[in-house]
Amino acid sequence: MVTNMSQPHYCGASVDDFHTNYKYIHGYFSLIVCILGTLANTLNIIVLTRREMRSPTNAILTGLAVADLAVMLEYIPYTVHDYILSARLPREQQLSYSWACFIKFHSIFAQVLHTISIWLTVTLAVWRYIAVSYPQRNRIWCGMRTTTITIATAYVVCVLVVSPWLYLVSSIAKFLETLDADGKTIRSVPLSQYILDYNNEEHITMQVLSSTTPDMAWSLAPGSSNTTAVNLLGPFTDLPTTTMTTTTVPYDVGERNVTVYKLYHSELALHDRPLRNATFLIYSVLIKLIPCFALTVLSVRLIGALLEAKKRRKILACHAANDMQPIVNGKVVTPSQPKSCKLLEKEKQTDRTTRMLLAVLLLFLITEFPQGIMGLLNALLGDAFLMQCYLKLSDLMDILALINSSINFILYCSMSRQFRSTFTLLFRPRWLDKWLPLSQHDGDARDGAGGRLDGYGRQRLVHTDAVSKSMAIDLGLTTQVTNV
Repeated sequence: MVTNMSQPHYCGASVDDFHTNYKYIHGYFSLIVCILGTLANTLNIIVLTRREMRSPTNAILTGLAVADLAVMLEYIPYTVHDYILSARLPREQQLSYSWACFIKFHSIFAQVLHTISIWLTVTLAVWRYIAVSYPQRNRIWCGMRTTTITIATAYVVCVLVVSPWLYLVSSIAKFLETLDADGKTIRSVPLSQYILDYNNEEHITMQVLSSTTPDMAWSLAPGSSNTTAVNLLGPFTDLPTTTMTTTTVPYDVGERNVTVYKLYHSELALHDRPLRNATFLIYSVLIKLIPCFALTVLSVRLIGALLEAKKRRKILACHAANDMQPIVNGKVVTPSQPKSCKLLEKEKQTDRTTRMLLAVLLLFLITEFPQGIMGLLNALLGDAFLMQCYLKLSDLMDILALINSSINFILYCSMSRQFRSTFTLLFRPRWLDKWLPLSQHDGDARDGAGGRLDGYGRQRLVHTDAVSKSMAIDLGLTTQVTNV
């Protein structure tokens, strides 16, 4: 008796509805995020590479901004072509051979650069943890030379580790599509020989299994698609399990045939399912889950160290105040004096650092952890989960990654005083100096510079850096945009 079964359902109709509705706004939304992210990361690079901002931490942030900027610039033509202009282009232009080459480049380039930014974020957390927990060894372990080598190593290793397996599992395949009078695809037939051979092999194998094992009959319903041959990196196409004869004669009035090119499984990936599963494991575990776990542990321990340092500082300040309290008639007199400005500034800086670390951690986990979990589920649950869930949520994961790459500028401006000061001195129009009063920080810099400022406020910047250096030494270099 043949059991009437079907593939398991992992995602409901709500995911289908979300995919259908969101794909119409994804192109415009991602384009806006990319343009703003390009501007923000460009400003980050300009500010962080100033001489007075030179430090190991800011060098890592610069490397991070360069990787994010490259991702934004490369994603712009992709989203414009595939989401904004796609409906206006003929099918043969939508899926031309040159565009298929760009998609293959996009699938490798974007993933490599995003991996670099992820591991630089982890490196930044390691550097901050060393600065707080081992301040006496910070200059030795995290000097500029070590930081430069680490950044270069991250770029080289990520390229060598990520790009080969992405290149090996994908290939540009040729298809013949039949379009109706409205330009919609009716059927798609592969023309690449390795896909035809693979489909024939799969069809013969399934026929043998269904004839010898009745329980296998449910796995191949009449007219079903070969779900093994699914595009890993882009929109998938249902491929018939039988070879069809190609022809240039229309099947019906108004129909026409066009030749298109798509990114598809390579011949190696089609015949080696463990290799395809390994790609998802590398993506989910090495690129997503391990960095998420490492950053979570480091950030929690770093925040704990900051809070402990704040607690110790209060205790020391309290003891120092008690030792200096005057004694009148044999009793200790507690003077009602406010805390010193230096102590208040330290506490404020610690609070800003804690908020920044929490913001970076939360943003990273929101954008990266779900992608790692879904990649792992792809390897464990197979192609059914890939088609029902992963591909239909890929646009959402893309936009989250883009937001993560573009929002750092807001964090720096809101939580780093030196970044704001340097940014203001670089980009504020000079004519505003006559109307806007200088901040106390800049006023001190003007007085301490020992003379009149030059046309670009260079003396003020140098003195600001000197003040910030002394402050950063007291704070253990714990800010994300450091003051050294």
